Amino acid sequence: MAAGLTIILGAGMIFINLKTKVPWVKIPNSNLNLISQEINLPPGSLFCDLGCGDGRVLFFIEKQELKKGQPLKLVGYELAFYPYLRGQFLKFWFASKVELKNKNFLKQDLGAAQGVFIFLVERIMPKVALALQSKLKPGALVISYAFKLPNWRIYKTLETKPSQTYIYLKN
Repeated sequence: MAAGLTIILGAGMIFINLKTKVPWVKIPNSNLNLISQEINLPPGSLFCDLGCGDGRVLFFIEKQELKKGQPLKLVGYELAFYPYLRGQFLKFWFASKVELKNKNFLKQDLGAAQGVFIFLVERIMPKVALALQSKLKPGALVISYAFKLPNWRIYKTLETKPSQTYIYLKN
């Protein structure tokens, strides 16, 4: 039984990679802690995770922001169904207010977002950079784990391991 479940979940992960062409990889908690310290938005601000997987980054940020007494409106977009479904379970389990959407973030209106987080793959970053340039308002915070946004000026670099984290302010 356990072997069958492992095969099904493994096949699900392969499907995710074929469908979205973006692997689902977890970020170390030590890096999440450093990243969350860079989010200094006013309470109630909209912060989105674009390609949120199971929502783990947003759940972490929610916990940190609640400790500060400055809750944000947190929304994640995930195209692949398995991590989205897992995220819905975790949302229920943690009694979280994070909103997870099984939608393509490239087709969403992100104009109200005051901050976004992205951890995708290098080959789609040019498309993401163009979308964010046209959709975000000036001054929006953009945090990109591992991959740079082409033609964007880096505001700050975090020395996270194994990958650096790039912080941008939309001009």
